[in-house]
Amino acid sequence: MKVPDNSENFQKCICPSCPTYNDCMKERTQGLFCARVKSDCDFEKTGCLCPSCPIAGKYSLTGTFYCDTGAAE
Repeated sequence: MKVPDNSENFQKCICPSCPTYNDCMKERTQGLFCARVKSDCDFEKTGCLCPSCPIAGKYSLTGTFYCDTGAAE
């Protein structure tokens, strides 16, 4: 199910808690990658919290590393 890109979901987003989330993403206020495009920051995949995100549960998402893949289909 497609995740709506809205302020309510952005507030619930746990991307900033993810081990892969870095200073570049923070400086650009990036997040909610499951509803938006992938990050344009360079990063190393060091762990993924997507499966434990409340948004992932609400919208029945099964993917990981949306920061690298972009919006869920």
